[in-house]
Amino acid sequence: MIRGSFPHPFISRTYKTSFLKPRSKAEIKLLAAKKHSEAEKRRRTRINGQYETLRNILPNLIKRDKASVLAETIKQVKELKKKVTKLEEDNSANPSKDVKFPSGADKLNLGKCNNEGLVKATLSCEDSPRLMSSISRALGSVKTRVVKAEIVSVGGRTRSVLWVQGIGNDGLGMLKSTLKVAMHKPAFKMRRFTQ
Repeated sequence: MIRGSFPHPFISRTYKTSFLKPRSKAEIKLLAAKKHSEAEKRRRTRINGQYETLRNILPNLIKRDKASVLAETIKQVKELKKKVTKLEEDNSANPSKDVKFPSGADKLNLGKCNNEGLVKATLSCEDSPRLMSSISRALGSVKTRVVKAEIVSVGGRTRSVLWVQGIGNDGLGMLKSTLKVAMHKPAFKMRRFTQ
């Protein structure tokens, strides 16, 4: 048996010298330097990976060094900000025209249309693979029918405009709450509400 082959004092001495031995200042500094070096290597790897992503997505990139990648990124972001500002100005100049792109914040608006029993639901939220099926389940749970839909997805955000039929006056609150759940928890399985 292995346990019986080592005398008890030998095990205690080995344990004390390997695990309980106080480390010298040099050993502590060496260990700290090694941990710092490994952390720094991981940080550089992450940064280089992000630069590689930028190199792959930036259009018209001529030079591929880090300074050129950053300069081109700044240029592209400024151009995009100008485009957004122009779109917002165009929208404020012509308020009757609906905004056709998703907003940066999650929004849900419900409003009755001129048609009898028709409700317009406008949603802006983060896009996800199951969002549309979750919205469909939400609408089915309050026993409504979509007559028309306009859906735009840009940059990981989605804007959906749905014209819904079959909602009574008391059903607007129920529709709003189920759509809010669908927007924020697209994988959530909706249960049918009994009316």
